[in-house]
Amino acid sequence: MEQLKYFVFNKKRDYESGYRQEIRITERGLALEEDVSERGVLNGIFISRLLDSGVEGNQWHRAVIQSRAYGDDSVRFYFYCSDEDHVMTDGQRCPWEELIRSQEISLEKKHQIMEQCLVHIVQNPQDIMLYHARGRYLWLEIQLFCQTGYFPEIQHMKIYAGNRSFLSYLPSIYQTGGREDFLGRFLGMFEAVYQDLEERIADSTKQLDPMTAEPEFLSWLAKWVGISNAHLWQEDRLRILLEGIVRKNLIRGTREYTEHMISTFTGERPFILEYGDIEEYRGDPGAYKSLTHSYAHGPYEVNVLVREQTVPSLREQHALKKMIEDMKPAHIRMHLMILRPGIYLGQNVYVGVNSTLVTYEHANLNGVAAIPSVVAMTSARKDAGVEEESR
Repeated sequence: MEQLKYFVFNKKRDYESGYRQEIRITERGLALEEDVSERGVLNGIFISRLLDSGVEGNQWHRAVIQSRAYGDDSVRFYFYCSDEDHVMTDGQRCPWEELIRSQEISLEKKHQIMEQCLVHIVQNPQDIMLYHARGRYLWLEIQLFCQTGYFPEIQHMKIYAGNRSFLSYLPSIYQTGGREDFLGRFLGMFEAVYQDLEERIADSTKQLDPMTAEPEFLSWLAKWVGISNAHLWQEDRLRILLEGIVRKNLIRGTREYTEHMISTFTGERPFILEYGDIEEYRGDPGAYKSLTHSYAHGPYEVNVLVREQTVPSLREQHALKKMIEDMKPAHIRMHLMILRPGIYLGQNVYVGVNSTLVTYEHANLNGVAAIPSVVAMTSARKDAGVEEESR
């Protein structure tokens, strides 16, 4: 089957070869400079390199764009097309590539020169048919506009130089005259749907690899290996977990498996205390009494201790607790203990783990600090003493 020719913008070098003004290159694609709003700049501009189809008078097919926009006014695309790789300006021959990249030619003059090749203007496109783009070379201009502190981004672009026209499968009477233009454009919509399905089928094997699968497929893969709360994981950590989970499932239910799962989720190895670890101190009555008082104690009890810094939010703590419940053996009770940083009365302190000095916070209404219970009890006793003396 004939291979379609297309151009993809998904790497840093794809954008470095073009012209940028108030635009920065990110790991995902393009975004406005972070300080544009502070400097009173409203938009940024990117002009791509020339895309060469290799065919004179080529009919470009479509452009598929993945972006994060904030309304149609935040992203605007301009498509230019020409059969020539140069333009005559000021009586001189100037290649389009030099014109686009030039820092000496003003942006206003570039627009004046390129206007003759403008074929499409679209606001916030996702999938556009390039019906009017006919020519060997195509390039595009992207304008990003700041929207009340929100910055749009371009994450991925795919430009198709041609297509397998469904029109060629019809009788010749439908391929001639004025009907060809309308019917070709009409069938182009169905060709785009077929094209997407064909590509997804061809790339289906990539979705079975956790390191290359699309984000929406990760949860699907996770269910295959018994991970039901994959949506609560960070994407990069979930990929690392799934890469070796098949081998780890052979030891599911063991201490090693539990440590592996928790350390992958938190990024740090947990502290696990089992019944046997406490029983070792039975010969020391003082230590044994302290341990049995501080931790769940029994042949089917397991304590899992993690630092609060590794799961700082309540959402992450809830996700970790649910994961522990899902993977533990049915007859085992596992207790999750979050170790806060600092030294507090009534809380176990571990040297080198959470034995850090923290600054004292006065009582305020910021939703974080609170009046210590010791202070409240002392005040109450003083008030009671005053009442007794007054009697």
